[in-house]
Amino acid sequence: MKIIEKLIVIFFLFNILLMASCTRSAPEEKNMSDDYCIPDSLMNALTFDTLRSGSVMSELSLPGKITFNEDHVVKVFSPVGGRVSDVKVTLGDYVEKGQLLAVLRSTDMAGYYNDYQSAQSDLAVAKKNLEASADLKSSGVASEKDYITAQSEYRKALAQYNKVNEVMKIYGNTLPPGDSVGSGYQLKAPISGFIVEKNISAGLEMHSDMGTNLFTISDLKDMWAVASVYETDIAKIKTGDEAMITALSYPDKKFNGKVEKISNVLDPETKVMSVKIHLDNSDYTLKPGMFANVSILFPENKKMLMVPSRSVLFDDNKNYVVHFHKRCDVDMQQVSIFKSFNDQCYVIGDSLQEGDLVINRNALFVLTALKKL
Repeated sequence: MKIIEKLIVIFFLFNILLMASCTRSAPEEKNMSDDYCIPDSLMNALTFDTLRSGSVMSELSLPGKITFNEDHVVKVFSPVGGRVSDVKVTLGDYVEKGQLLAVLRSTDMAGYYNDYQSAQSDLAVAKKNLEASADLKSSGVASEKDYITAQSEYRKALAQYNKVNEVMKIYGNTLPPGDSVGSGYQLKAPISGFIVEKNISAGLEMHSDMGTNLFTISDLKDMWAVASVYETDIAKIKTGDEAMITALSYPDKKFNGKVEKISNVLDPETKVMSVKIHLDNSDYTLKPGMFANVSILFPENKKMLMVPSRSVLFDDNKNYVVHFHKRCDVDMQQVSIFKSFNDQCYVIGDSLQEGDLVINRNALFVLTALKKL
């Protein structure tokens, strides 16, 4: 009996040791299954993004309109009064610098031209008298006094001519074809650009002291989007802030610009402040007067981890990034998306830090392999 009891005890102890051995080997098998290395073929096809910390950006949507840049605009006035006889351009036309815009018939110009002709004639007479006086003086017929008097008269005539000639240069001394009395005034374009405003028509009577411009010319290569900002949002906007503009005419096209000018005065009735965003319009897509939706980007007083949206994977109603340390040290991290903005995601992850690498291209293959472990 004692031998049988000893055998039973030995058998029982052997079973306990065997079970303990199996229990210890189970975690080792699990660890071996969790050890994943990215295959070389896949490793060569991966690209990475670096997590960085940045201010959370927000977007302020504002109503606005497109207008021409006032720094690249010239308003054309007439320096003389008279009646408009001909208008050569229409609204929207492109004109070159020096191109004829309109012709006026002006009594002012007739007077200037008459003065110019008189001064020109007086100068010619004074010059001949001086030459004749010089000849007579050299032959001994005329005295020195007569020659000095002729010189003085010539100088006076020359000064008057120069004065009137400068006036004609200011007003333009090129007479319209067929104008024999000099009453025509040619209004020309001071710069190249588009006619964006026109307040003139044939037959219009004008005075030289009129305060209304006849034309407005703009090159339209630089435009402004003028947005209306309510009083509660003024503190959010600063000069240099990035802005994105969409026009009603081009709902699928986005125009990027920056806040260039912020008004210091509120409209007393609407209680809004105007903000001007500079836009490049080299292709002349935008037109003055278009309605626009303006989105101005501004930073909040909060910083979070940022990652490109392409690196975030959605699976089983959860968001993941594939956290990369090295080829045989990679794991998937569940993240919460606080906000998505301009192809960037602000994320919250328990073990993610600034500077960490995450896989973007072909990350789904790695995520699928990790989930099978």
